[in-house]
Amino acid sequence: MNLRGGGATRNKAPECDLGRNDSLKPEDTPALTLKRENAFTMAEVLITLGIIGIIAAMTLPSLIHRAERKILAQQFKKSYANIQNAINLVQADWGAPYECYWQQNGGESNGYNLEQCSEFWTAFLKKIRYIQVCKRDDYECHPKYKTKSEVLAEGGEVINNSCSMDFSYANFYILNDGTYIMIKNDNPGMSHHQVYFLIDVNGKRGPNKWGYDLYYLTLNREDLKKDVIVANEVCAMKEKGGMYINEMLLE
Repeated sequence: MNLRGGGATRNKAPECDLGRNDSLKPEDTPALTLKRENAFTMAEVLITLGIIGIIAAMTLPSLIHRAERKILAQQFKKSYANIQNAINLVQADWGAPYECYWQQNGGESNGYNLEQCSEFWTAFLKKIRYIQVCKRDDYECHPKYKTKSEVLAEGGEVINNSCSMDFSYANFYILNDGTYIMIKNDNPGMSHHQVYFLIDVNGKRGPNKWGYDLYYLTLNREDLKKDVIVANEVCAMKEKGGMYINEMLLE
């Protein structure tokens, strides 16, 4: 120790930087090295997002189509159940099915039983409690649908080509749930057309396509021991990609 007047000399000890360690090498810090290697570059992120976008663009339309079809199927089942329930109530009130139906290998003329169609449809309309009537040519009130020839030209199909599928001369009845029912019994002299009717399960909301939300139906009686049910045994039509009612009921 060197003691001099005026104080001691400064003790020049080696400096120590606790925040540095120049002797460490990257291989001595595996955790830090691994962290750097796992990072994504901006290019990799953009490529990944692009791939996700392409996959979404390819699958989203199909998912939307299936969801829409499911919604239409549920609407059809509800409308079908309401109409069949009204028919059942009419038959119960009368005590037997009205003579207004098509029966395979039965009836007076090619399976058609028509004697009480006017009485049946009058009773039916009271049961369903419609809220509005649209005249047959009032397209502001009801949608305009494709004709049989238009459907076939665009790749659709019918189960019986002899059916005219003509609905241009009957009125539409709108129910409180939005279902449209077209009944051909409104026009005198309709003969066998009286057992056919049309339903649109959601009216103007669309898509207003045969086999999607629009169906041509028949009052059908399998045999005299059974009641009348809604079916498409004789005449039915669907646009490309559509379904007949037996297919829709299974959805």
